[in-house]
Parts: sequence; structure tokens; C-alpha cells
Amino acid sequence: MKANNEYQIPYLGLKLGKHQFEFTLTDSFFEQFELSEIHHAHMEIDVTLEKQSSMMVLDIAMSGDVQTTCDRCNDDLVVPVDIEERLIVKFGDETGSTDDDILIHGPSEHAIDLSQYFYEYAHLALPPRQIHETEAECNQESLRALEKYRAEVNTGTQWAALKNLNYEDPEDREMDEGTDFFDEEED
Repeated sequence: MKANNEYQIPYLGLKLGKHQFEFTLTDSFFEQFELSEIHHAHMEIDVTLEKQSSMMVLDIAMSGDVQTTCDRCNDDLVVPVDIEERLIVKFGDETGSTDDDILIHGPSEHAIDLSQYFYEYAHLALPPRQIHETEAECNQESLRALEKYRAEVNTGTQWAALKNLNYEDPEDREMDEGTDFFDEEED
């Protein structure tokens, strides 16, 4: 994705101290990213930027609702998002990054583009398994179609016998019955 001026904070003229910025993410923001799991969104973002002499600390609070796809029935699912993250920008000789949450900006940089971070934070706020709270909320037609293709668990396979195998190493039994390495004295 190319840089988006709408989500940049120019910091060159900012005085030392705290500064507040507000952003809004909508559908058009997530459409710019090719592999986004978020289809529709309305999120409010509050950024508190604390500019210091050698670095900036950005506290990012995101809240709102996003629409994604249910992993169980493939129907639309609205997920509330509420996340707080911290991003640190240090001033150095060259632009680069040392960590996911620490950036280094060289002397030629004058603004920070937060669009990639907003995208990543929104996706990180999604639950690992995105499903409706109950199966009753899911698309019942999809669930019936999936039921046709459910694989049956066959316990009569060659591997089922391994579950009941009680393997005991004979050397372990000898250790338990008599010899203990820690009781021997050294000469």
C-alpha cells in the first residue's frame, strides 16, 4: 500500500510535550489492503503523541465495530473492537525499525504514516476464531450443507491401538527398584 496522507502525523513543527490526534477508519480504508479480513468498519482512533527530544511515544486507542466473516457458517459477523497499543519512534541517523513497536526515523523524515499500524492493530484485535456466539445465530442453510461433508471419526484404524499402548522402559523400572544415582558417595 502506498503512503496515505490522511493517516500521517507531521511532527517536525510540533513542540515537546503531548499532542492529541483523531482518526476514523471506514470501509474505504480497508479496501486499500488486498488481504484484509475486515469487510466493513467504523472505528474511532485517538492518538496521544508525546514528543520528547530523542523520541516520540504514541499511545493509540482504537474502538468501534468491524464486519468480518464467521469461520463456522461463512456469514457476515460484526465484531466489536477495543484495543490500546503503544508505538515508539526514536530519532537516529538512519530510518529503519528494530522491533514491531519501535521505529527509528532518520533526519530526512518529517512525518509518521500510521496507516499500516492501524491496519495491523485492527486485525490483531479480532478474535483468533471468529464465530457467532451460538450456532443458532449462524446461517442454518450453510451449516446443513457442511454437515453433508463432515468426516466420520473411525476408531477402528491401525492407529487406534496405539492409544491404549502402555509403554514402560525396562531401564526406568530398574532405577525405581533399587539404584539411585544420588545416594552414592564419591571417593
